[in-house]
Amino acid sequence: MTDMGWVKLDDLHPEERQLATGFYLACGQVRHALTDMQEKAQAACEQWTGNRPHPMGSSYAGTALSSSDIDLYAPLPKQSGSLDDLRKLLNGHAAYRKTRPGPTGQDRHLFSYTQAATRVDLNFVPADDYWLALTVVHEIATGLTDEDRIAHTWIKHLLHARGDEDGYDRWKTAMRLRMSPTLRALVAPGEAGCLRVPRHGQQSLAASLQCCSPEGARSDRRL
Repeated sequence: MTDMGWVKLDDLHPEERQLATGFYLACGQVRHALTDMQEKAQAACEQWTGNRPHPMGSSYAGTALSSSDIDLYAPLPKQSGSLDDLRKLLNGHAAYRKTRPGPTGQDRHLFSYTQAATRVDLNFVPADDYWLALTVVHEIATGLTDEDRIAHTWIKHLLHARGDEDGYDRWKTAMRLRMSPTLRALVAPGEAGCLRVPRHGQQSLAASLQCCSPEGARSDRRL
């Protein structure tokens, strides 16, 4: 694997390809368990804040390992625009981690908690950042093939097993950049300010996300 490159399933030696496929199938129980926890976490966040968050990351893309956490994104509640408001709304259910600027320059706030030994990250983001994130995850979900998921999960497993955290992060980033033209434009110099999610397209985008998720996509073929 080259720096920020890509590995296809056909690039692997036939014996390793068989190992990768077997490993991915064996991780099916892990993905199923994470999906169950993800749905419970979504419901809990909706109960706490009034907004149902959307899953992001490997638990949604179908590329999770047993060590993977759950990433959820939610628009900032209308009645709770500040960090102090969010703390009060969550009422100790999740711990504050950090605040960082999002793609539009507005602050996004990260909270987390542990559910059945799995970390759940709750990202509260401004509306524009939220729709931008949904666009990216939509592109990734529709772009990944089953073969992509097998190869990507296998390489993640190898990097994680040897403790290469930097390589692990770069490999995940490589997948996101390969699958999402919106994300590629976002990181390209001079392009960030040109990214906008059309307001008239938000409803249709949200409606299409479930069928374009790995679970929904596999139901048509069966991350």
